[in-house]
Amino acid sequence: MAKEKHVWQQLAIAVLYLLVAGFYTATSLRSNSFAATLTENWQVFSLFALAWLLSSVFLLYRHFVFSVTVDRNNSSLLEKAAAMPSHLLWQVDADGVVVSIDGQLEEKEGLQAEDFLGRTIEAFEAINLNFYHLLKKAKQGEHFDACCTIGTRYYHHEFFPLDVERDDRAAFQCVSVDITVENRLRDRVELARQIFSKAGEAIVILDRRRMVTSVNHAFTQLTLRSSEQVVGTRSGFDIIEQPSVGFYRKVLASLKKTGAWDGEISLRRSTGELFTAQVSINVIKDRFGQIKNYVMFFSDLTHLERTHQELRYLADHDNLTDLPNRRLFLDRLDQGVKRAQRTSSQLAVYFIDLDGFKLINDAYGHPVGDEILRAVGSRLLSAVRHSDTVARLAGDEFTIITENITDAAEINSIAQKIMRCFETPFIALGESIDMSASVGIGVYPEDGEDLTSLLKRADEAMYKAKAEGRNGFYRLSEGKIEHLPRAMFFPSELRVALKRGQMELVYQPLLDLRNGKVVGCEGLLRWNHHCRGIIAPGDFMTLSEGAGLTGAIGQWALAEACQQLLAWRAARVDLDYVSINIANSQINDPGYAEIVIDILAEHRLHPSNLMLEIAEGVLLSNLSRACRLMEQLSEAGVRFCVDEFGSSLADYSYIREIPADTLKIEQRLMVRAGVGHEDSGLIRALVGIGDILGKKVVAVGVERPGQEALLLEVGCSAAQGYLYGRPMSAESFRTTYARPVVAPLTH
Repeated sequence: MAKEKHVWQQLAIAVLYLLVAGFYTATSLRSNSFAATLTENWQVFSLFALAWLLSSVFLLYRHFVFSVTVDRNNSSLLEKAAAMPSHLLWQVDADGVVVSIDGQLEEKEGLQAEDFLGRTIEAFEAINLNFYHLLKKAKQGEHFDACCTIGTRYYHHEFFPLDVERDDRAAFQCVSVDITVENRLRDRVELARQIFSKAGEAIVILDRRRMVTSVNHAFTQLTLRSSEQVVGTRSGFDIIEQPSVGFYRKVLASLKKTGAWDGEISLRRSTGELFTAQVSINVIKDRFGQIKNYVMFFSDLTHLERTHQELRYLADHDNLTDLPNRRLFLDRLDQGVKRAQRTSSQLAVYFIDLDGFKLINDAYGHPVGDEILRAVGSRLLSAVRHSDTVARLAGDEFTIITENITDAAEINSIAQKIMRCFETPFIALGESIDMSASVGIGVYPEDGEDLTSLLKRADEAMYKAKAEGRNGFYRLSEGKIEHLPRAMFFPSELRVALKRGQMELVYQPLLDLRNGKVVGCEGLLRWNHHCRGIIAPGDFMTLSEGAGLTGAIGQWALAEACQQLLAWRAARVDLDYVSINIANSQINDPGYAEIVIDILAEHRLHPSNLMLEIAEGVLLSNLSRACRLMEQLSEAGVRFCVDEFGSSLADYSYIREIPADTLKIEQRLMVRAGVGHEDSGLIRALVGIGDILGKKVVAVGVERPGQEALLLEVGCSAAQGYLYGRPMSAESFRTTYARPVVAPLTH
């Protein structure tokens, strides 16, 4: 086709030159003959011939260049054709034998198409199981298509049955088209679609005319506009709150210059609600550099702003009680001091520290402790004015700032309100817990004219209040203001002490005065308080009785004494018995006798190894119940002792009726006893009563040799006191009274 076109072009040029030459010749013939014309104008005709020749050569060159270009394009086309997806044509006969394979086959381990020729389709089972199942299905005469991989390529297979035999065996053909590239593109498109659909940011895509072509799910959630409402419209920019012409110009200028724009603007939801968003707009261009699409990204900043506000709030507030923290407290105190300086007024700061709070945490756990801290903060807020600041500094420390204080009476009144916050027990997770607080007060300007000195004085005052016995408030410049009258300890502290192992027994020896031998000891209860050290039972047993804790404490003491007696015996400490005191609540407990028997049996001790001591005042106030308990346990072999004998100066005839084998003379009588003193006669009488009734008499509180001499004179057989040994730990008792180990004689 191109060659014919070239010939016609040459003929056209030749005809053109002939016509021009003929026209010129005809013009010349009007004045000259033909021969003269040729002679005169041979140069002109030569130029015509040369021009025709050059034109022909130019056409020949163009034809050559065109042919080379066509050949090159044809070669490129062939290369592209070679690079197009490969095709495989399979033919399988009715017996499942592969008759032919046309095309290049790529399989594992370098297998080629000819490797399968003449073999049945079962040869694919071990190599390509998926393709094998398709071949088996096609062998049944079905016409279908499916996709699966062959080697590293992905193919689309279409199976055509050729003929179907009676046993459903069919010959078939399969055309396999390599669609690996298309499949990868499809996967990428699907991935892009899912990313677009599930992106957390709202996305809007617009065409070059700024018509919305698509929006994602996040856009619908953010603006409350469905895709049907937006796609095909220019609503992509309509959600911007009152966009001005200047705004559009600014955006379009940035898009034209850099291809992108971003900024923080107000947007409007379909409900009319405004919200702040970070908006980014990007230009998408085609391969010719022309704008094809605009992509808009929206990020809702409302949640971020709320988070920032919460972070700012948390930076200044305690996350447990929601009260101002140390940082905000110091800022408000600093501002308050400056205001007080300007107005020449007073300001008071109260340091509040909870008493024994660590015990509460240890005994009941941190959830209970946290609940108490929240309750303390709430009570303190309700006790002061709205203009005052209640803050939690750290742990169990709270502070209160009160401004515009008029006099000391008002300072005292506020402190009393603070203390009243702790009068009612705190209820936390079902537990009723008593709490108290120690409060230190610092007043501007008397206690400090600047922030640092004021805080220091208030802190020192708080520690002074603790040292004065807790549950009170103190101001250094005024001395002690007030210590609220209240029980020295709380029932919750006793519960904690028992749970945390703060109760302990110390032991004081009891001597037989006739031979100087230690025959027994008394287990004396002590409370090893975390703040106040060792506390004697007289300071807390009344509280224990009222709180119903004596039974638990007494049961622990009984088991501890029995266990210790066993340990001493193993260490060669010879004792007949150990004694412990029992209280009124234990006497009234109908199950106490059984508890005693069970503990003795658990430790495999004979009942006579235990002596229970009952104070004379307790015995006389509950004589009938005490006698029943003594009779019940005496039958089992447990010893009983009347402690503080002689303290009531009552009719001692009751001694005859009770099954007690020992009487302990009241300690105060021994302190006053001396030669020629009336109390010496009383001791003589008490010892005489014991002798008459067949009771063993023990003198308690013997500290001087003269007292011992008196006891020997009046016939007292046993004594207990500092003269023989102070109350000591179990280990000290062992090292003091254990019999030495005698080494065997060697020859």
